[in-house]
Amino acid sequence: MEKWDVVVVGGGPGGSYAAKTTAEQGLKTVFFERGRKPGEKNSSGCGLGQRYWRDFPDVMEAVTKMPSFRKCEMVYINLIDEDGRLRYRSGTNGSDLCAARIDGNHGMDGANVYRKDLDPYLAGLATDAGAELRTSVLVNDVIMEDGRVAGVKTDKGDSIQADLVIAADGAISTMAKKSGMRNRWEGGNTLCAQLDFSCDEQKMDDVLGKSNWVWFGALAGAYQVNFRDGFHLGCGTWLDENWDTDAIELVRRVTRFPAFQAMCRAVDAKPREYQAHTLPWLRKPPKTHMAGMMLVGDAAGFPCPLEGEGIWHALMSGRAAAETAAWALSKGDVSERALDEYDKRWKATDLGKEHEFGQEFVDLWYNSIFDPDSMVEQMQLLLEFSMLHPFSIVFDWSDAHMDCFNQHLDHLLELAPQFSDFGSKFIAPMARGIWPSNVKRILSLVKPRVPILRNLSDEAFFKVVSKLSKGLAPFLNPAAKQDAPLPRGSLK
Repeated sequence: MEKWDVVVVGGGPGGSYAAKTTAEQGLKTVFFERGRKPGEKNSSGCGLGQRYWRDFPDVMEAVTKMPSFRKCEMVYINLIDEDGRLRYRSGTNGSDLCAARIDGNHGMDGANVYRKDLDPYLAGLATDAGAELRTSVLVNDVIMEDGRVAGVKTDKGDSIQADLVIAADGAISTMAKKSGMRNRWEGGNTLCAQLDFSCDEQKMDDVLGKSNWVWFGALAGAYQVNFRDGFHLGCGTWLDENWDTDAIELVRRVTRFPAFQAMCRAVDAKPREYQAHTLPWLRKPPKTHMAGMMLVGDAAGFPCPLEGEGIWHALMSGRAAAETAAWALSKGDVSERALDEYDKRWKATDLGKEHEFGQEFVDLWYNSIFDPDSMVEQMQLLLEFSMLHPFSIVFDWSDAHMDCFNQHLDHLLELAPQFSDFGSKFIAPMARGIWPSNVKRILSLVKPRVPILRNLSDEAFFKVVSKLSKGLAPFLNPAAKQDAPLPRGSLK
């Protein structure tokens, strides 16, 4: 029976990056891919956000040279009402200040690429580092010894021993199930259906540019990721008691919208493939390790609880697991207690910060964008918010401009009370994430404009505010950590 320091199950982004990192640490590593090559079993694409430039700059440089690459600088939001009409379209982008957030050159630059380009590249990084890749191999069981994972078994009848196993085998993780870590996801599994389209590249440049699109409204929220000469349209929702339709019908609803059809005509879009995949969308990852094994990426439940993106999370967790493996093996201890180090490492990164707000993010989405009935109710509120935008007021010529402004404000104030409960439940809890330094700046802007407070010293003013909002008191102390989140429940 062959023996390795580390066996990695899965040749996707998380598995490949884990194998790369363990090999770089000098560990004898093998990783398995069930397809004939990495990326073969995942024909969809992905959007890589701006933080890749900070955390994986070499990967991003390589992505910009891949055949399917399209740069992304903004997202267009399309708001559709219950009659299928486009009611609002807006592009998201930052001010010029955002350009300095990463390195002065890539502040708002993302990248879209198909997995058939990305996955082989990442696997190549692992083999270049010294890891051995074995393709067309399905790992279907674990070897257990004295309550710990001591290796894996394949569908070909082979048994491979390992000091440590890193499982990166996707949302339906065989390794997690066979080891007894879990049988199924509880309260956080989604099913996403996608239609992939070919397009005319030049027309995409002219019409879509450097952007992605989303479709919100009287539907389960849909995303459109645009590549060099094609795009995929995806839509899904949580597999729970509210699931009431088949996956492909969720996508078909979007394709029937006149605005979507007009966009397709403009870029000569032609459907070429239907895809479907499961995705964990959790408030927080459940158990991520046991004696002898760590889970990474989708297998661990790491996709972002706000927008469901999972590649960055797979790379981050793969790297953390690999570094933990090197640390644990250097001490000769792969017990569950020793591998608690894995949780400490990923929680100390932005991966941990994202899931610190998982409860708020998932609850907000579940009760808004992914609830068609709720979105129908909120449609008029969103539209009135949009009409208070300065450009909207300028081009509302139905009355004198200030009268128009007041009429829209009047409508908004009429609608606001019915959404106060929604706001207190799903918006206010996220206020604890506002940096204390920004809270103090906001309050300092308010003080000069309130006559009764104007002559108070800053110290006295903050004492007044602290008494009015006790949840803020610890963070108005000058000694408070400036980037610490507010306590849960503050500002309700």
